[in-house]
Amino acid sequence: MSTFARPSGGRSVCDRLRLLCADVVARLPAGPARDAVAAVGDRLAERTIRIAVGGRVNAGKSTLVNALLGQRLAATGATETTTLVTWYRHHHQNRVQLITKAGESIHVPAAPGGGVPAELPVPADTIASVVVETANARLADRYNLVDTPGLDSLTGLDDPAMAALAEADALLYVMPHPGERDREALEALRGTSGRAGMSAANVLGVLSRVDTLGDGGDDPWPRARRIAARYARDLRGLVADVVPVIGLLAETAAGDTFTEADARRLRRLAALDPDDLEDFLYAHARSPSGEDSADRARLLRLLGVHGLREAVAHVRSGVVRSDELLRRLAQSSGVAELVGYVEENFIRSADRLRAASAVTILERATWLGGDGDSAAILAGLRESLNEVKRDPVLRQAALVPALRDLAGGRLSLSDDCADALISLATGNTDAVRLGLAADAGAAQVAVAADEWVARWRRLEGSPSRLLARHARAARELTETAFFAHRSI
Repeated sequence: MSTFARPSGGRSVCDRLRLLCADVVARLPAGPARDAVAAVGDRLAERTIRIAVGGRVNAGKSTLVNALLGQRLAATGATETTTLVTWYRHHHQNRVQLITKAGESIHVPAAPGGGVPAELPVPADTIASVVVETANARLADRYNLVDTPGLDSLTGLDDPAMAALAEADALLYVMPHPGERDREALEALRGTSGRAGMSAANVLGVLSRVDTLGDGGDDPWPRARRIAARYARDLRGLVADVVPVIGLLAETAAGDTFTEADARRLRRLAALDPDDLEDFLYAHARSPSGEDSADRARLLRLLGVHGLREAVAHVRSGVVRSDELLRRLAQSSGVAELVGYVEENFIRSADRLRAASAVTILERATWLGGDGDSAAILAGLRESLNEVKRDPVLRQAALVPALRDLAGGRLSLSDDCADALISLATGNTDAVRLGLAADAGAAQVAVAADEWVARWRRLEGSPSRLLARHARAARELTETAFFAHRSI
């Protein structure tokens, strides 16, 4: 019985796993185990990480997808518009593929500008998922995205949306107004984590409608940041953090729908006196500026009340060019912090996140085989996976059970220890894992690591076997950082 030997040459963990999959597929007979391993191999051959966007019904998921794409491809509206699992992937031409629940693949022309056409050739309830392929640079170089239906509509583990979450490496969980139902939805995901694999290690909460938190006139950001911080604490263990964003403003600022005609409308509004501007914002009839209701509806659809006020203020301050106006609106939307988190914690950690989800699926696949040679090959695969899991890149994955126990209330930690655990599990450098600034020096990292090694070691002496086990995993990862930096 052969096992996977670690290749030389400094290959990534994902490359090692991909070669392992190819070796096992070549030796396994046809069947469920072979199919599962082959699917993981195909997945690892992709260049980019898979990020799911989820949340409850009408949370603003599709709006956020468009902001991340920099292109309005996902349908948005006042009611739930995403009723099908929709993947967004790169291709040199715009096209749409429908995958039916019977396994049939149907290609249809994309809607004008890309996206899913309004009319489909088969009933929606027969479709398992939709794949939108488009020539989008972000999809080519950064991530594949999957837009999921509202979690309120999910029923059972066999739902296509849950299957899509199982195929994702990370999740952006969108919340317009966080509440107990969001905790319930996230708990449901955690409860099915054997399938979906989601925890604070790869889930970020997004407070999506910051502009609706105030009365439309006040600055909503101070309150938004307080709410985001509070829910990050309340959802500790379920999400790594909560980032506030004005989703509509981010979608318009990053997208391709704002036109020069819209800029001219804003310049005319900027010339109004304050009372007439308020009439324009809230009147249902023709505004004093002469703009008809269709123009008013378009600007509010693009920017919202708060965003329209922001845009007018920028124009009044002397911003004339459309590109500069959109850049200012992007800054006002808070999307830069979200994109920065995705870059630092998802894209830069892609090898770890993709490998961790692949290992989970492969471990399940090792129990799908039969007798004889198949059983021996799959036992060898289990041995090889145990070896891969010892790779330093995957050491953080050992903390995922601790995050789940923390979220479930089974693991009791002080606030600073809980925060330290989440940083250890999600950071992409030793400094960040230890709660330090990304540019912290080696000496500072070594001192912090030494202090935390001592704290985790004390917790290892707890009479709680659960706490002792998780503290040991945290201490071992912290020791790795200490020994890597103490002599530099």
